[in-house]
Amino acid sequence: MAEQEININDYSVIDTDEKANWAARKIKEARDRRDEFVAWYERKITEINEQTDAETATLEARLADYFATVPHRTTKTMEVYDFPGGKLVLKRQNPEFKRDDKTIIEWARTNAPQYIKTEERLDWASLKDATGTFEGTVVTEDGEIIPGIEVVERPAKFVVDV
Repeated sequence: MAEQEININDYSVIDTDEKANWAARKIKEARDRRDEFVAWYERKITEINEQTDAETATLEARLADYFATVPHRTTKTMEVYDFPGGKLVLKRQNPEFKRDDKTIIEWARTNAPQYIKTEERLDWASLKDATGTFEGTVVTEDGEIIPGIEVVERPAKFVVDV
């Protein structure tokens, strides 16, 4: 049997499975439509960024060639040439360090222990599993209140999963 189309204005209450199915379908359609628009706009943004990069790359390369031919100010971290339309800047960058922290830590344990950090961190997941709540506090199995934790009750959250 074909499901008849229900208009949202015809029903102020959802009181049957048929109406619930209709509402869930409408929610899914709206979310799918939103996701299609978001994906389309993200593709357009990517296209525009790529087009802009392609259009400006040649001009930037030509300006870099020009920069090499004109006298410019040199500082510790950069070289600068000011001209009426703007500024050309050649910035010196710090090197990138590709590290294998495990290997470095092994070396530092023996050779430079002052560079090893020992970090105390709370194992919240285990503590939470081993405790309970009572009147807005967190308590141990023995009923001891653990200081520094406030329990904030939150209302149930209604979710439509379609």
